[in-house]
Amino acid sequence: MALKLRRGVNADRTGITPEQGEPIYTTDTKKLYIGDGTTAGGVEVGGGGTLTVNTQDFTSSGTWTKPSNALWVEVTMCGAGQAGQDGTTDNWGAGGSGGKIASKTFAAADLPSTVSIACGVAQDFANPSNDAESSFGTYLYAGGPFGGGDDQAGGSTVEMGIIANSAGVAEFTFANGAYSNPGADGRVGFWFGPAGGGSGGLSGAGGAGGKASSGRTDGGGGTIYSGGGGAGGASGTTGVAGTAGGFDTITGFGNGGGGGGQGTSGAGGAGGAAVRGGGGGGGGKGTTAGGAGGAGGAGFVRVRTLCFG
Repeated sequence: MALKLRRGVNADRTGITPEQGEPIYTTDTKKLYIGDGTTAGGVEVGGGGTLTVNTQDFTSSGTWTKPSNALWVEVTMCGAGQAGQDGTTDNWGAGGSGGKIASKTFAAADLPSTVSIACGVAQDFANPSNDAESSFGTYLYAGGPFGGGDDQAGGSTVEMGIIANSAGVAEFTFANGAYSNPGADGRVGFWFGPAGGGSGGLSGAGGAGGKASSGRTDGGGGTIYSGGGGAGGASGTTGVAGTAGGFDTITGFGNGGGGGGQGTSGAGGAGGAAVRGGGGGGGGKGTTAGGAGGAGGAGFVRVRTLCFG
């Protein structure tokens, strides 16, 4: 199959601005140039230009500015997480759920020079608000931990996304406002996002928070599905507080906070706080008072741009 490129003498090259990714070959100087959509004549291949990755992390709402010589833009995000439930003298507190995730790659030429970023506000356990959603302008969004269960979509509807149940098995797909059978594209609309917090101690130590992107929480009574989040607090006269969740350096998403330990003759331990969309740990059971649930993490947006020049 014959492959043809735009070609001509160098003097003609400088009079056009090739589209992003469009190659141009000069027949007189025998050089190859690649268009970036903005540079007249394109950018010379092997002419001193280098590929770089510009990463901008948003832990609060702001504005993304497109870097110069941008080629492709990858956006990953999560909605805000939920606080852990307070413990009582009768029971442990449940760990909070993590926000949902969404991801998409854009051609830089299709995006404006600036895009508004919204990071969802961390949610209470029992009184959710309507500001848990994170977004990248009107191009991509990820919801918070609420919505009525596993049959609620958590990401942008412009692409299909798998909605999984608590065992990680796909149950529904969601595309353009409609549900259908499970599909193959799980990039957008994941139910699971940053991990949930660990439950408070029912009869001893609190459960550890889940690991980022596992989306699983402690099942109650110290049964831990996945580690990597904050450590659960130990039991004692006064229950030990669970530790805070950190975040995964690769994905940027937060881990869940650890659950508070049981207070054998005093207050239950407090749940650990979460960051970057993770769920807070549940408060531990106590004999005089239950421990407070840990705070959930605010939403998070990471924008990575591939640049040449």
